[in-house]
Amino acid sequence: MAITAVASLLVAASASAFVYWADSQNNRIGRASNDGSGVNPNFIVGTGPLTSAVAVDASHVYWINQNGNSIGRASIDGSGVNNSFITGVIKPSGLAVNATSIFWSTLEGQIGKAKLDGTGVNKNLVSGLAEPCGVALDSGHVYWAEIASGTPAFIDRAGLDGTSQQLPYVTIPGTSFPCGVAVNAANIFWSEPGLFGGGTRIGRANTNTGTGADASFIGDASTPCGIAVHGPQLYWANAGTNTIARANTDGTAVNESFVVTGGNQVCGVAVDDLVAPPEPPAPPACCSPPPDQGGGGQGGGQQSGGGPVDSTPPQTKVLGAPGTKLAAGKAKFRFSASEPGSTFACKLGAAKAKPCTSPKRYTGLKPGRYVFKVWATDAAGNKDATPAKRRFQIPSA
Repeated sequence: MAITAVASLLVAASASAFVYWADSQNNRIGRASNDGSGVNPNFIVGTGPLTSAVAVDASHVYWINQNGNSIGRASIDGSGVNNSFITGVIKPSGLAVNATSIFWSTLEGQIGKAKLDGTGVNKNLVSGLAEPCGVALDSGHVYWAEIASGTPAFIDRAGLDGTSQQLPYVTIPGTSFPCGVAVNAANIFWSEPGLFGGGTRIGRANTNTGTGADASFIGDASTPCGIAVHGPQLYWANAGTNTIARANTDGTAVNESFVVTGGNQVCGVAVDDLVAPPEPPAPPACCSPPPDQGGGGQGGGQQSGGGPVDSTPPQTKVLGAPGTKLAAGKAKFRFSASEPGSTFACKLGAAKAKPCTSPKRYTGLKPGRYVFKVWATDAAGNKDATPAKRRFQIPSA
């Protein structure tokens, strides 16, 4: 099916507690700790039909029910599910919140707005658009992607009151279906899921000028459906592999399998700020710094325990390959990483890299020469830049 919905943006500080995603085929919201651990695919269950975007603030989680023409809401602990928080929103396609308001886009051509308590609904804050898909906010503007314009595609924006419209604001050459927008002070980011899925790219342009559009800022995504920026990091939902990906906002340290969600066509991602670990106290001038206590802090070049941020990628090693059943078209690979807790992505020949675990088995291989590659990514999001590889040949019958 076509992926026609997208996620949210939450502009916030650099420390966070949880990452959330919408599971469009299972009608639920998942959640994990922002270090990728503690995955809970059933954090909120019983959301409306085709739950396909998510946003979060300090007190609530919000989502769109695309086939239910409504916006839902629950308390931040997952209780009090209300699928009819805002109704009559025809074909919603994106969602974002700020300190006072909730904004949404619809494939019918509108940008809507309401107060955070669901009152003051204005379904036509901006109207007459060409299928806006995704919505994002900064301190002065609301942004959305246009998906009905063909190639090139566009990112539009307007003031938070719907005035001062810039249609288009960003022109994206060579792109026909951007569906997901996020923004920070420097850049506008978008995801490109493709009209019927299969998209692989994350794009970027300058926030202040709308220029410098780079449709291939990050590649190797898998139907990226929803994007969010949070402090120094960028997140997107891979509907093709049902993972949440993460990278630095400069495009480095890409981890396409940061969270393995256990969902089905995940489409939407948001990050909260429930817990902001305090800065470690400065040691007295007379004394040495306290010993590293570990911890998961991500900002300022230090972990919350005072140690340096892990920026060293793991080393990937193939332990055993390709096995003894090549004549039957079968191959098996065992591999490991130099850092415990690492995840892996595997690639065989010209196929796309996909998340994998050891051992990785292939069957039904046709006669010919092959190259197997595997990358490790550690818990801090550092990816091995040089995959381990093995060449092998399936003999002719």
